[in-house]
Amino acid sequence: MTLKRVLSEKRRLLWPLVIVLLANIGVYALVAYPLSQKVAMGEEEANAAAASLTSAKSEYANARATVTGKTQADTELAKFYEDVLPPDLSSARRMMYLPLEQLAEQTNLKGSRGTQEPAPVRDSALHKLTGTAVLTGDYRNIRQYIHKLETAPEFIVLENVSLAQSENEQARGITVTVQVATYYRAGGNGN
Repeated sequence: MTLKRVLSEKRRLLWPLVIVLLANIGVYALVAYPLSQKVAMGEEEANAAAASLTSAKSEYANARATVTGKTQADTELAKFYEDVLPPDLSSARRMMYLPLEQLAEQTNLKGSRGTQEPAPVRDSALHKLTGTAVLTGDYRNIRQYIHKLETAPEFIVLENVSLAQSENEQARGITVTVQVATYYRAGGNGN
């Protein structure tokens, strides 16, 4: 009962309050809520743009690193061709023959024969010189020979090693056949 009485006596004050409350609800529904949605969408777009910017910066850094790495690799490859590889076939033969002979002497191995065969490398400006040496000696000396060959400053690649017991009674020990290779630049003079 008291509520009916308050409503009837204070009707003049309640109607403006109800109208103001309805106006507030209307303003919120028509203005404030759509604006808050626009702000939320703007924040999402800003976050997406920031993530996209971060991704683009990362891709740019990777691309720059790739370009820098390629340039550095090209420089090092040119230096390798110039400083490490022999310029022609005769230099490659000298580089391979002399160290192999010296290593055999240093490690007390006896050499019986050796061959060298040049061949072009397909789709390359390089040629390959393959050499084979047959040596006889103790297993310890053979291991030492291989170690020194692999750690030599010359660019000589150890391609194949085969061991066999020596059949010759005069040459006691183990016979090792070593196949090595080096590469050289193909010159315009037929090398």
